[in-house]
Amino acid sequence: MEIIDRVKGAMAGYLEDKGIELVDITYRREGNGMVLRVLADTPQGITMAECEALNNYLSETLDRENVIEEHYTLEVSSPGLDRPMKTSRDFERSLGRKIEVTTYAAIDGRKMHEGALIGIDKETIVLESGGISVVIPRNMIARSQLKIEF
Repeated sequence: MEIIDRVKGAMAGYLEDKGIELVDITYRREGNGMVLRVLADTPQGITMAECEALNNYLSETLDRENVIEEHYTLEVSSPGLDRPMKTSRDFERSLGRKIEVTTYAAIDGRKMHEGALIGIDKETIVLESGGISVVIPRNMIARSQLKIEF
């Protein structure tokens, strides 16, 4: 989508300068209006102050450059701990951490898998739990997310 590409371009330098990673961006109709939602993160986790600064920067830049002509709501936030892991970068950030994975079909007799993410490549991930490893093809993953422990 052209608007998303223009927004990405408008914030690319800022993100790089601040060490912020763009996790996801959407622009869609919600309720009575359009919403531009930006999810951003850093290796240490993004702070509220960093989200606010990015929101202010984007708001000013998008208005000044007239990137979006219609009325819209801008939301900048962290992706959250419980967000689904989808991209290679999501998995890379989670190496060594416990994750939960649901597969489309049974692997080793089950669809639900939990364990430490110990390996990743373009085609598979490897989980370890109780000294047992399981290799899961990425195209078999229906859903995956960090396991949040309290």
